[in-house]
Amino acid sequence: MIGVKKNKVQVTLIQIDNYGPWTSTLGTDREYKLQILQAELYSSLQKSFAAKNGLVFFNKFDEMLAVTNGISREEHKTIQTSVQERFPFTLSMSIGVDATPFQAHVRASRLLQMAGSAQSELRRSVLTADQTVEMDEAFAQIVHLDVDGITNLTDRIPAFETSLKVMRSYVDLMSAFSRLDSLLFYMGGDNFMGVTGELTDEFIAHELDQHVINGLPLKFGVGRAQTARRAADLATMNLERVRQNRGATYGILPRLREGR
Repeated sequence: MIGVKKNKVQVTLIQIDNYGPWTSTLGTDREYKLQILQAELYSSLQKSFAAKNGLVFFNKFDEMLAVTNGISREEHKTIQTSVQERFPFTLSMSIGVDATPFQAHVRASRLLQMAGSAQSELRRSVLTADQTVEMDEAFAQIVHLDVDGITNLTDRIPAFETSLKVMRSYVDLMSAFSRLDSLLFYMGGDNFMGVTGELTDEFIAHELDQHVINGLPLKFGVGRAQTARRAADLATMNLERVRQNRGATYGILPRLREGR
């Protein structure tokens, strides 16, 4: 229909420039320094984007993905400059927009790849975007999941074995979500967050039931809003409601009201 706008999500790919070659200049006693830098960078970026109602997710430690609906190119540049002033490296960012988060991240990836290699010292502080999403068509859907029963396992089996079960679930979930043109990230503990297109709770539950085969049930809540931070807030609220319902494994409960 003419004049009807399609909901879209804005995803920003964030990469440290020339990180691999740069790390080799620090000598072999460098790993602890790199872990500190990466943790501090994540903390800094999460604070900066969350202050503008975005949400940052680890992809690799030298690379992150953020859902950035409502955050302009100029605001990205301000965050980028702030990092450059505080850290011994630069960041490049690329903004992709699409109806699904997976395809938005594909757009962002291609744009940044066209701007130069992540391993090249010639690429510094690139900021590229084919467009940014307008707030009247911005849409973020977040799924907050946890693996039911992992907390009990923590008290009964060795810690590394627990982690192995969680990581196997992570791989299963990443595969299942990617098939839905969606993204899935590990959030620590037994928690994951998925960024999806406009999928219903029932459809998500069906897909998880089909693809997650680690033997541990899942609970989830879904949040829908214009911005990522608000969508994650609603998703967590709905997950808490599922947790309170002792008989529930999948989170198909009446949703909270959507919001910005």
